[in-house]
Amino acid sequence: MRVLVIQNDALGPPGLIGNRILANGGRLDIVMPPAGAMPANGADHDGLLILGGAMSAADDAGYPYFKPLLALIRDFAARDKPVLGVCLGSQLIARAFGGVVTRHDVIEFGFTEIEPLAGTTGDALLGDLTGPIHLMEFHEDTFSMPADAVHLMTGKACANQGFRIGRAVYGFQYHQEVDPMIARAWARIPAAVEALGGGDPIDRIETDIVSHAEKAAAFTEAVTDRWMNLARVGINSEEKGSAAA
Repeated sequence: MRVLVIQNDALGPPGLIGNRILANGGRLDIVMPPAGAMPANGADHDGLLILGGAMSAADDAGYPYFKPLLALIRDFAARDKPVLGVCLGSQLIARAFGGVVTRHDVIEFGFTEIEPLAGTTGDALLGDLTGPIHLMEFHEDTFSMPADAVHLMTGKACANQGFRIGRAVYGFQYHQEVDPMIARAWARIPAAVEALGGGDPIDRIETDIVSHAEKAAAFTEAVTDRWMNLARVGINSEEKGSAAA
């Protein structure tokens, strides 16, 4: 199984999601635009993972590769291949299907309580989530829900935390890929201090890691496993179609 990974920022690696894909026998083809060239379509990959970054998902002028990336997202969806976007990645997926990205009125930072909505009932990734979970956040933008999206997750400070489009396109505002090492690195970014109103983000993160990191990692492993299963269904369907032809 080959997963195309769009890594938008050097400080935003695949983390826990990437580790789980590799542990399950998958392959990561990591592209870091604009230096790395994105493929024109999803023909050679079984899934698409779009990671976060410090830029605004609405800044096409500053990041000209966004428009081709939006087309690539739609191509994977048209092929019924799974797409997973986190933070910036979720905002780009929302844009690809008609959502609008705007500046939020707060910067969210740290492990934050995320609440499942009724849309998670029977969902392939989140169907067994019965209550809130604390997951890593670091963002100052938000997005409007695309018309065809199923709203899956919400939060107190930012309502749109997760959605699904069709069978297998998922966008999550929170950073489920973040492990303690990544979280500690982000705590040294100046915007983290701003998010806490001048408080110490390093102290906040260390407290959060003790309280929430283990459960968050287990959540990420389970969600990634299920996302990979969505890709395997697509692979099996393609193989059956080829055999019939």
